[in-house]
Order: sequence, then structure tokens, then C-alpha cells
Amino acid sequence: MILGASYAKGWGTPPLPGYGRVINRGVEAEETGDMLARFPADVAAARPAAVLIWGLVNNITRAAPGGIEDAKRAAREHYVEMLRLAREAGIEPIIATEIPWTQPGGFLNTLYGWYAAIVGKTSYATQVSAHVREVNGFLKSLCQREQCRVLDFEAVFANDEGTRKPEYAAEDGSHISAAGYGALTAYATRELRRSR
Repeated sequence: MILGASYAKGWGTPPLPGYGRVINRGVEAEETGDMLARFPADVAAARPAAVLIWGLVNNITRAAPGGIEDAKRAAREHYVEMLRLAREAGIEPIIATEIPWTQPGGFLNTLYGWYAAIVGKTSYATQVSAHVREVNGFLKSLCQREQCRVLDFEAVFANDEGTRKPEYAAEDGSHISAAGYGALTAYATRELRRSR
């Protein structure tokens, strides 16, 4: 089972080695608290062999001014609780790291990026991606400590600047392109095959 928000929903039901039928429980616009709230009914009650938990960027992009630390703390706490609930239900938890945000393209945005770098400012995409990387670091440490599998989607999507590779961004600049989902499927297939 795949649990998450719109990124997860858009992935559909990719063939993942070792798991047979894939069920997608992605719901657009959700934050980690929403995922946690529906975990008992959508995941635990369905008793899948495994659940892939993926989706925290909405916590960050919707954080109130001055509330980013609270948003990241909530995401960390919700992941810990979903991992606990999965194991309590006898379901294998697999944690996916979040993907970085898209740097807007185009000539004017490139010029603005250069200007921002000169005056010591960071773009919105760079800020969001930095917060995503911080929580991802926690998730990787959590998986190491709890001995659960992690799929590092961030590593697949990040460019040298730490934002999203342009070819993996949909036209709206937020969601994932077909090429991005193809890269995710190839990566997840390779990693799941290797670790089984």
C-alpha cells in the first residue's frame, strides 16, 4: 500500500517487486496529520503486507509565518506514530524521503536567482528544499534506528543545488512529471529487489 498526499496519489499503482498487487491511498492536499488520522481505517484495517509512507512537503509549504519549526516537528512525530501503528498491525513499514521543491524555470527566474545569490537571499524553492532535507535526515536516522527500510526519493530528484531536477517537475511546478514517476519506479524497483 502507498500512503501519502498528491505526489503519492499521482504515482498510481506501480509494479513493485515482491509485493504483488499495489493499492494506492494517496489523497491530494494532505499533511502528515491527515495521513495519521486515516491510518487506522485506510491502512491498518486493510492489513497490507507493507505500507510505503510518503508525504510531508505540505506541512512545510503550508506552515504559518514563524511556524516552520512546529510544522517539521509535527511531521517527525506523525511519522514515528505511523511507523508504530504499522508494526502494531503487523504491517512492514517502508519510509520514503520527500522530494525537493522545484526551482521555477525561465529567463526572468534565472536572473532573479542570480540576483538573490549576489545579495545573499535564497529562493523559496531553496528554502523549502532545505527544510525537506532536514526532515529527510531525521527519517533516515529513524529508519536506521528502527531497522526499517527507507527509499531515498530525495536522492533521485535532487540536482546539484538541492532543488528538484527540472525534468522531474510537472508544468505546474509543484507536482511530478511522467519522467519523474518513471525515475521513481525504476529506483524503487531496483532498491526493493536489492533489499529483499
